[in-house]
Amino acid sequence: MADGRVRSLDATRGLAAVSVVLSHYVLVLADAGRRRYAHAYHTLQWLSYTPLGLAWAGRAAVVFFFVLSGYVLYIMWERGGLSYGAYLKKRVVRLYLPYAGAVILGILGAAFLYTGPLPGLGPWINKFWSWSPNVSSLWEHAGFVDAFNSDRYDFTIWTLVQEMRVSLIFPLIVVWVRRSAWTVAWLPFAALAVATIFVRGAASAAGGAWAATVMGGGLTAYSDTVYYLAPFALGALLACHRDAVKRRYLTLSSGRRLILGVLAFALYFYGSRTLAVLGDHRMLVHDWPTMMGAALGLVVIAYEPAVKALLDHRVFQYLGRISYSLYLFHPLVLLAALHLFYGHIALAPLLAGTFVATLLTADMAYRWLERPAARMARALGEGVTVRRTGVSASSD
Repeated sequence: MADGRVRSLDATRGLAAVSVVLSHYVLVLADAGRRRYAHAYHTLQWLSYTPLGLAWAGRAAVVFFFVLSGYVLYIMWERGGLSYGAYLKKRVVRLYLPYAGAVILGILGAAFLYTGPLPGLGPWINKFWSWSPNVSSLWEHAGFVDAFNSDRYDFTIWTLVQEMRVSLIFPLIVVWVRRSAWTVAWLPFAALAVATIFVRGAASAAGGAWAATVMGGGLTAYSDTVYYLAPFALGALLACHRDAVKRRYLTLSSGRRLILGVLAFALYFYGSRTLAVLGDHRMLVHDWPTMMGAALGLVVIAYEPAVKALLDHRVFQYLGRISYSLYLFHPLVLLAALHLFYGHIALAPLLAGTFVATLLTADMAYRWLERPAARMARALGEGVTVRRTGVSASSD
């Protein structure tokens, strides 16, 4: 891969963000009390096993985000010429300012827009904004990287908490990936993921203080961070060997490229579904086919000329630009729309209107929060003089 920005990957990030948004719209119907909503959810669940389900494959999109983040962070560290301190400042500013804006809006929504349980809808959507804001939760959200209830104000921020934690130690991943043979570089992270599954299983069975320690915080649990090192490391490994991967891919015949693309899609989309049908829902085996499919898909998306040309369309590029804001702010628009208009507008047109409002909100957040944060992050890296040996750098 070239060292520069890969526009097709930017576009894919936008499409993945859309799939997360749509997956949450589908979950609005989960366990709904009203018969027509329950029937609609059942139909969508059946359709999720067809290729149409890619549009709302939210969990797969999150795994893709983590693999892609590992790839992007590796290149940022490699090209940035930054000390660890400068790298960390850039990373915190880039993630935290939009995050803080979303959390503040979520607090205001929970305080002033929450109208109580939404009749006819299920427990998943009804739990959000049901907790009154308090000082303890405000401090937890301000701290950003601790284990806490991330569902209170904006239910997508758990991935940002996990990403920020991994970012703190990512230079160590860079060191390991660079200094290890590609055939073994990922093995320690795979082993850590396997160990996490067994530890979490044992803690769940034991209960009590051990379970609270291992799984405290739910989706922001520290044990999950250990598990999620694997997709970040896989992305970093691809970035480290991107030139060799590119050369190898471009030597393949068109038929073999097609087979690789089909395999990437099958693993990414059908891997976890096949295991679910077989009755295995453990996090490890549920995510790993998706992770491998995401890695193979990243290669195809980055190098296949036809795919790159398609994703260069301005609509896809626009979605890529606003993807972070789209991901971060869509729960707030969804919850606000439901608590303001549910019962007055039929659910289908309400969700359609909510999607349009989400795009508009994401555009404003991109202009007013995300772009200023990105400019500040870039400014932090300007004028940094670096003297490297391996991946070490001089101080600020």
